[in-house]
Amino acid sequence: MSSVLGTKDCYGCGVCAASCKRKAIHMNLNSSGFYEPMVDEERCVHCNMCDIVCSFRTENVEQDSSFEVQCYAGWSRDNEVRKVCSSGGVGFEIASFLLNKNYCAILCRYNPQEKRVEHYLAKTEDELKASIGSKYIQSDTSRGFAQLRKDSKYLVVGTPCQIDSMRRWVKKLHMDDDVFLVDFFCHGVPSMLMWDKYLSEVEKKNDGINHVSWRNKKTGWHDSWVMSIGDHYTSRFSQGDLFYRMYLKNRCLSKPCYEKCKFKGLKSAADIRIGDLWGSKYAENEEGVNGVVALTKAGSVLLKEMESVLHLEPSTEMIVCESQMKRSARRPVSYGYVMKSIHSGKTLRNIDKVASLIEQVENVPRSLKYYASRLPVKMKELLQGFVKKMKS
Repeated sequence: MSSVLGTKDCYGCGVCAASCKRKAIHMNLNSSGFYEPMVDEERCVHCNMCDIVCSFRTENVEQDSSFEVQCYAGWSRDNEVRKVCSSGGVGFEIASFLLNKNYCAILCRYNPQEKRVEHYLAKTEDELKASIGSKYIQSDTSRGFAQLRKDSKYLVVGTPCQIDSMRRWVKKLHMDDDVFLVDFFCHGVPSMLMWDKYLSEVEKKNDGINHVSWRNKKTGWHDSWVMSIGDHYTSRFSQGDLFYRMYLKNRCLSKPCYEKCKFKGLKSAADIRIGDLWGSKYAENEEGVNGVVALTKAGSVLLKEMESVLHLEPSTEMIVCESQMKRSARRPVSYGYVMKSIHSGKTLRNIDKVASLIEQVENVPRSLKYYASRLPVKMKELLQGFVKKMKS
C-alpha cells in the first residue's frame, strides 16, 4: 500500500477514504501517531476522487465569499444542557434541532474500548449524548464519514480541515442543500502516541477506564481544562496535568498544524463555526459562552430558526476571535526531543521536565535580544539625565 497520490503528513481528515467507492483507501496511524491515508493499488481505478476532495493539496478554503459573516455570543436556553457541555451548548443544540428536522448527525465520540476518538452516525437524541464535550485528540473519521448517503440529510461536525474536505465532497455529490456543516476554532491535534502514553500511565491508577471527559465546569468555565478518566482519576491543566502541558504547549502536534493550517480566524468551509468565547467581555462568566459565526446564508437562517432554544447576542469578529489562535501553532524547540521520546519507555513526566528545560534554554537568546535592543535607549536616557543634571 502507498500513500494517497504521494501525499504524506496530510491533515488526516479521512474524506478521501470515505469518498472512495472502491474502498481502496484506509486510514492508518503513521509512525508519528497521526492518521494517514493508504491506498490499495489493486483496488484503485484512478478515478481521482481522492484528489478532488483533498483540502490539504490546495491553498484555498471552500468559503462562501459572497456572504457577509455574522458573529454572535451564544448559549443554550436550557441550563442543564449548558451545564454539561464544554462551553455554551450551542453545538449540542444545533445537532438536537436538526435531528428533529429529520437530519442524521455525523458527530464525534470517545470509544473507550478502542481508546480512540471516532466519528459516528447519530439518529436519535439518546445517540446524540455521546458527542457532548470537547475531545482533544485526532478523530478516526473513516467509518463515520462513510455513512453519508444521497438519500438523506446530514449535519456533519468536525475540525476545519475535515469540514473543508467534506465541503468539497458534498459539492461533488451535489448535496449542498442536504448537508449542514459545522466546525470550530481549532488549536491542533496531538500525536496519538502521546495520548497512549498518558492513558497507559493513568490506567496504572485505575481499574478499567469506561469513560474519558476532557472538560468539566464544576469549578467554573475558565478552569475547565480537566481530564476526568474512569471513576477515580481527575487532573487539571491549572494543576500541571501532563496531557494538557504537552498539548497546549504545542510539543507534539501534527506537522500541518505548524506548517499548513489555513483555517485561523474566520477562514472556514462550514456553515457555522463555534468555539469558547473567552476574552475580556465574558471574563466573569463561569457558565460557558460560545462564540458563534454564521458563515453562509444557510447558517444564518438556521440560527434565526433556533431563537427559542438559543440565546444569541450580536457580536463582532474581534470579540469572537479575541482568545483564539491568530496563526498556526509555533513549533517549539523541544518538538524533536518530544517526538523521539514518546516512542521510548520514558515517562511523560520525565519528558515534560526535559522539554521544559529545553524551552527555557530557547528563551535565553530572546531575553538577551530584548535587553540588547533596549540598551541604546537606556544609555540615551542616562546620558540625557546626566546632561540635564550638569546644566542644573
